[in-house]
Amino acid sequence: MDGNLFVLSWSPVIFLTVMAVLLRRSALELSVYGFIFSLGLTLYFFKTPLDVALMASLDGVLTSLPLLLVILTGIFLSSLLMATGSITRIVQWFEHGAGDAFSRNILITFGVGNFMEGSGVIAEPVVAPMLYEAQVPPEGSAALSIIGYSGMMTLELAGIIITVLSLVTDLPLNELGVASAWLSIPATLTMALCAFIFLPQEGERLRKLITLVLIGLLLGIAGLVTAIFVGIHISGTVAGIAVIGVLVFLGSGRLQMNRGILADLAPFIIMLVCLFSVNMVPFLRVLTFEKLVFKVSVIPIHAITFSPLFSAYVYLLIAFLVSARIQRVPPEELKTIVRLSLKKGWRVFLAMGLFGAMGQMISYTGYNSGFSGLDTTYNIPAIISKGLILHSGDLYPVFVPVLGWVGTFLTGYGVASLMLFGQLQVQAATLLGVSATWLAAGLAVGSSVGSISSPFKVALATPMCGAIGKEGDILRWTIPLGFLSSLLVGIVLWLTV
Repeated sequence: MDGNLFVLSWSPVIFLTVMAVLLRRSALELSVYGFIFSLGLTLYFFKTPLDVALMASLDGVLTSLPLLLVILTGIFLSSLLMATGSITRIVQWFEHGAGDAFSRNILITFGVGNFMEGSGVIAEPVVAPMLYEAQVPPEGSAALSIIGYSGMMTLELAGIIITVLSLVTDLPLNELGVASAWLSIPATLTMALCAFIFLPQEGERLRKLITLVLIGLLLGIAGLVTAIFVGIHISGTVAGIAVIGVLVFLGSGRLQMNRGILADLAPFIIMLVCLFSVNMVPFLRVLTFEKLVFKVSVIPIHAITFSPLFSAYVYLLIAFLVSARIQRVPPEELKTIVRLSLKKGWRVFLAMGLFGAMGQMISYTGYNSGFSGLDTTYNIPAIISKGLILHSGDLYPVFVPVLGWVGTFLTGYGVASLMLFGQLQVQAATLLGVSATWLAAGLAVGSSVGSISSPFKVALATPMCGAIGKEGDILRWTIPLGFLSSLLVGIVLWLTV
């Protein structure tokens, strides 16, 4: 293997890290500079034709489109809920149940965040504005909205991630789920420690730190027990409910329901009912995920499937319209909310589109013109993964979660990490004489932890809590924290296999 190409393969990670951590650039700047840097790298060092790079970039934008629409509709809903005071009342309701502000913030971060993600609802548009309204600083609100679910994400989204991993590797679904659940325990513990950095620090810091560690442990164990005895598809949801239940039990002991709070919660109830139904009811899942779909092929080797009625943005939009009706928002005020939301969201929309383009461009390096063939000696994911096997030897399991972290860092998608590096873990396991199931699970958990370091994910959270333009300040913390967390999971994996 060419050692220079191995080093160059890491340069997009290094470049974005320097831009974010040292120069503190915004998400839009990071996306523009990162795209230009990756394009030059792809064309001149990895022998990829211009038509391949541009078509892969367009494929990346369209692949990202469902998430881009989630951002837009999420901004609409969060802006409406803040304008009507619903977010303020929900936050006060949670504080009454949890007993104090610190417990309320943990409940929102780890309880609501995992309940949402576990049920198939993207957490940032809900959790970030709640934390911001709870007086958590903008940067902290954005970071915590990702940190809360990152340790458990492998087991969430109604089991989609583990299902994809099983399809990519041909490994048993249940065994992958249980192995991922075990490795999610150190991941949730490290995420709990990361959360301590971003939460307000007034009061007894040692007590708060111990509480966070116990909540992280509760989250991981609840997910593991559910994965073993019930199934992975509801592990994240159950873990989130466990956190909410314990914090309310230790607080006031109750969450009082009345007509007013039900009206404020209505958009979330609508989203959860709709998304839980299309994920868990077999007939609806087949209808929305397999039948009411259409495909677009920008490049011949990748078909992009759009499932509008299976996607969160449709139900976010419905929740927005229903909430406006319930709260009796005048038409002129509603138009103002939409206009201000578009003004706030266009930069993030563009930034995330460019991040998606950059990720796909990197994924398809080394392809011949027209995607007629692949030279793996110039494919960045192949170079990184094979180089790690070559240079790390028996220590390779330590770096498997780092591979997952890299994939999510570059593409913004945990699933993309599994697509890029999943099959390699089966091959590496054969060479090293270790369990392929555990290596694949380590990759998946690393990709989940990578969410906190992803400029893509941070750009999703910042417009929800007044943190647009502060992405560099957030990433200055979350990039090293995510990398170190993935290494810690890797050490646990190495000791396990």
